[in-house]
Amino acid sequence: MAKRKGKFNTTSLVLIIILVFALFFTKIFFGDDISDLTGLNGNSVQEGKMLVEFIDVGQGDCTLVTTSDATILIDGGEAGESQGLINYLKNKEIQQIDCCIATHPHSDHIGSLSYIFEEFDVLNVIMPDIPNSLIPTTATYERFLTSISENVSNVIPADAGDTYSYGEMTVEIFGPVKDYDDLNNMSVVCRINYGDTSVMLTGDAEAAAESDILSQKKFGCDADILKVGHHGSKTSNSESWLKAVNPQFAVISCGIDNDYGHPHKQVTKRLDKMGIDYYRTDVLGTISFESDGNNFKLIEESN
Repeated sequence: MAKRKGKFNTTSLVLIIILVFALFFTKIFFGDDISDLTGLNGNSVQEGKMLVEFIDVGQGDCTLVTTSDATILIDGGEAGESQGLINYLKNKEIQQIDCCIATHPHSDHIGSLSYIFEEFDVLNVIMPDIPNSLIPTTATYERFLTSISENVSNVIPADAGDTYSYGEMTVEIFGPVKDYDDLNNMSVVCRINYGDTSVMLTGDAEAAAESDILSQKKFGCDADILKVGHHGSKTSNSESWLKAVNPQFAVISCGIDNDYGHPHKQVTKRLDKMGIDYYRTDVLGTISFESDGNNFKLIEESN
């Protein structure tokens, strides 16, 4: 029996026309090879490179680490920095954040993250398991938790010794190694590795937390770049910690003429004495380094 011929309806014609136009304009804008079109995980980082950007968010912390196949965001500054940060990420062609590390629940670190979770596809959040006695009751923290519950796929408690892979990057959790009675010391301390290069990020961890990490002999703490702890406070960045990390470069994230006097002279003198080149966001703005897997180079100083 012959098959009945189906009717060619208007909807089918419209779909074909749309498809033809889509292919036509794709070829005009991208050429014959469209394999490099940015997907959900896309960003503007060159393949074979890792970009580490210490974003100027005033008196706060925000670090963006990206390769061509993964994006990691560490902290985000105060809530007032949210729109600027959103614009920054969109200008980098970032649509998906594979991992966001919220080092600890002070507003100068997590204030803008609620807005980031609402604007971007965030797959994982790593954050410390805060003791009940230290859980903040601030509106900022409550909004942060609500935004996580409504927008984030997976929440991971920071456990020292754990390692996670995102594309070609690995994230090693160094701290906190125990519960403290100070939120700063509950900061997530982590090292992000790419090839033979690495960057150590410490939140606001102070000398007691640094000492406890060093006492865990299974951790080797060396890194090429150190995000100086607690905006360059004298309560962090002990000599023993700096010697253990032994960075080539250090970055201090702080605001212009901030009320805390960050960075403290004791810390900058210590860095000078140890021959560590350091850069300040209050002086230079956003500071960026690029790794080829073997070495880092400073690629941008912007005001």
